[in-house]
Amino acid sequence: MRRGHVQIQPRARVQHRPVVDELVLQPQNLFYGIAFSHGQNTTTVTNFCHQSYGYKEASFGPIFAPLRVESFSVKGRGDGATDEARTTRREARRVLEERARAAGFDLVGVTGAEPLKRGGERLTEWQEAGMAADMGFMHRPAGLLADPKRLQKSARSVVSLGVSYYPGDHPADEGGGRVARYAWGQDYHVVIKERLKALRAELEEALGCRIKARAFTDAVPLLERSAAQHAGLGFFGRNSCLINGRIGSYFFIADLIVDLDLEPDTEGEGTCGKCARCMQGCPTGAIKAPGVVDARLCISYLTIENRGPIPRELRAKVGDWAFGCDVCQEVCPYNKRKATVSSWPEFSAGAGAGPYLEIPEVLGIRDDEEFEARFAGTPLTRPGRAGLLRNCCVAAGNLGLGEAVPALVRCLAEDESALVRGHAAWALGEIGGGAAAEALEAALGDEAEASCLEEIRLALENIASPVGKSGLE
Repeated sequence: MRRGHVQIQPRARVQHRPVVDELVLQPQNLFYGIAFSHGQNTTTVTNFCHQSYGYKEASFGPIFAPLRVESFSVKGRGDGATDEARTTRREARRVLEERARAAGFDLVGVTGAEPLKRGGERLTEWQEAGMAADMGFMHRPAGLLADPKRLQKSARSVVSLGVSYYPGDHPADEGGGRVARYAWGQDYHVVIKERLKALRAELEEALGCRIKARAFTDAVPLLERSAAQHAGLGFFGRNSCLINGRIGSYFFIADLIVDLDLEPDTEGEGTCGKCARCMQGCPTGAIKAPGVVDARLCISYLTIENRGPIPRELRAKVGDWAFGCDVCQEVCPYNKRKATVSSWPEFSAGAGAGPYLEIPEVLGIRDDEEFEARFAGTPLTRPGRAGLLRNCCVAAGNLGLGEAVPALVRCLAEDESALVRGHAAWALGEIGGGAAAEALEAALGDEAEASCLEEIRLALENIASPVGKSGLE
């Protein structure tokens, strides 16, 4: 045995892995995470060359004295390795693609774990312009959100996956509170994470090594769309959505941050050309420039992340949206031509709340327990009970939904949330009629919350006005 070298016996070969013919010890460089264990006839090196070849362990022939190994490198692939058996970055990438597709993911891409510099710069500009509204998670430092290694120090690759959630178009003339397509079915956070965990286990089995990974979808501080664009899943459209030339933009992004060195994909490229339909079609004018959305005006923010009142000047523009908004995607030519119904049954209309909410039914929910029982396991729990009822009040007012008046009257008189009472008053003022006016007059004497009293007074003025619509002259 030469000093500093250990000849590896044939037993060191791992199935589907190359045989390493020489382990070169480098005592001059300290290396952490390597452990030798000695049996009667073998010495086992745990986690050696894990990053390069994915070995979990390898066994070597007799070593007559314990060694203190501070560092190592690997030389050679060994004569016993065949082309089919060699695990390379490209082969590992192929295995990933195969297993991810089998798991139901429509898009698969890989990028390195380096900081997302351009995405971080865009985020900083957006934050400084005040467009993040009061979303605390979007006010985090760009240096955190743009660096995958802040989530996992051992990260070498970011695997970005896309899964279509497109359930079809909204049925016409339903007359309820409209729900954005991504929320028709079950909660995607739970559904996708389960498949991510299963995918990781399958990759470990296929590659014959333990993988340190962080699996998530829309749940950790990372610029997921920027990572996905780097991984080739699509390009940024004028509406800021990531658009894929094959399936459009109705897809969730999921990620695996892994300690494997995988062959990266080329960045996603594409263009909207001269099309600006999303910018022109946005009901509130939230798209201020190509790729720049002001959350303070976005209906999705106003009806989901927003915990306060919907600004009076924006309520009429919210229309019948009770949860989220799809307008900027509905008008996109890529979606008109490319969107196909998702193969995941969990995202179908029958799996969750569906495309519309029965507004009087939702307005009748009086406590959190009933709310959870009705919407548990769906994205509609996100705004909370008061937030969803607030949205349904606005949708009822914009629809002029006379059948919702009894439920709105009860909200005004009985609901514990001032947010709900105030928006119920606004809706009654929009719908009008004797029953609405009578309920508002009664509430004027009973209500103690200043913001609600203001809403009641304005609603009564609106009913009395020949215009008949609050905020419209």
